[in-house]
Amino acid sequence: MMLRLFSVYLLLLSTSAFSQSEARGSDDWQQLQTQATQAYHDSDYLLAQQLIQQAIALAEKADNGDAYQASSLNMLAYIYAAQGQTDQALDAIEQAVQLSRQASEQHQDQLGILLFNQGQLLQQANQLELASAAYQQSIQSHLAFNSMGEGTLWQAVLAQAQLLMAGHQFVEAEQLLKNALNGFPGQDQFTHQPDAIEDLIDLRVLLAQTHLAQQQTQQAIAVLEQGRQLLQQQTTQNEEQKLWLLELLATAYEDTQQASKALPLREQALKIRQQQTKSSLASVMHLNELAMRFQQDENFAEADDFYQQALGLLAELDHNESIEQALILGNRASLKLLQRETRTALALFEQSFALHQQLNQRPLDASRIAGYAATIYYNQRQYAQAEPLFLEALALLDSVADVNEESLLIALDNLATLYNAWGKTGKARPYSNRARALRNQ
Repeated sequence: MMLRLFSVYLLLLSTSAFSQSEARGSDDWQQLQTQATQAYHDSDYLLAQQLIQQAIALAEKADNGDAYQASSLNMLAYIYAAQGQTDQALDAIEQAVQLSRQASEQHQDQLGILLFNQGQLLQQANQLELASAAYQQSIQSHLAFNSMGEGTLWQAVLAQAQLLMAGHQFVEAEQLLKNALNGFPGQDQFTHQPDAIEDLIDLRVLLAQTHLAQQQTQQAIAVLEQGRQLLQQQTTQNEEQKLWLLELLATAYEDTQQASKALPLREQALKIRQQQTKSSLASVMHLNELAMRFQQDENFAEADDFYQQALGLLAELDHNESIEQALILGNRASLKLLQRETRTALALFEQSFALHQQLNQRPLDASRIAGYAATIYYNQRQYAQAEPLFLEALALLDSVADVNEESLLIALDNLATLYNAWGKTGKARPYSNRARALRNQ
């Protein structure tokens, strides 16, 4: 599963905690912190580092400057991370966390936020166990102080749940997400529930993914439909979040053989992708999914249009001669075969198979394409052209460790049938014998 990384929280604190005698220094600290943040956003990391180190020096002089040092060190950590200086970034955020633990209760939200940021940086450094521990501490800190911490509580829950899922701890992830949605009922001192619609949708979508991972498709659909209702309440929608939900729900309906419910969801998702300024391979494969759905419903003209759109978009993305092109060409060939356009189908199958041979990435798909092309030649009694394709289809299956037995039997039977029809019964016998032995197992 791909992990989502959430927003960086760059803490800009009020300077009211500086003592009266340090009023001028507090103004200088705030100015330096603000300037450093702007330089960071402008990718001027050298300037940002210089400014934030000056801010740290000012905060160190304050009698009660722990929270301000922590805030500046948090900023420094992200400046280091942006320059690929991972060890320095982790050291800076650790110092920030320790200083925040010492700070007054006036800044009680800060610790949970910094722990969340520490989890983010550890996760980016692929130190996943430490990241998980930081996220858990962030959650506990927010619960202890009865705070949502500018929304970081829910972000920490999502990040922690994703790490649990990456470790196949789906039950634990499910429980964590349900607790969050219910406002952590086991924590008497905590009195909040997620109230931002975007957080509620994210939590539900991830909860649905835990259900899907446990083959609980109907539960996933119910949770995703709740998320879809929440989408309708948003005044400003997060398009990526909406796509994530719609495509996941469409897949869930397809898995339960409810193509009529899946199709409008995929069409809605496609419209969003088409409105985005930058096309992507995700858009290409979404067009391919739509085409396959129309093909299954025997809406052949619509299916062919979507296949052609997908191939055209691949060309726009300069992504020809790719595995995506090989797969879509094969799918379109199968459509042409259904439409009895045999010559076009054969040309597409051969183009697809040539790409599969060149790329050597999907042997099972390549075997299927070779088998289709060989069958067309066989039906035309062009046995010499069919033979190498049938042999290649079998060889590709044999190259896969856990091949489907039915596919293997089909490939063996095809070769036996070919050689018998060709009058070469001696060549047919080994394949017939192997198929018989496989059936008797």
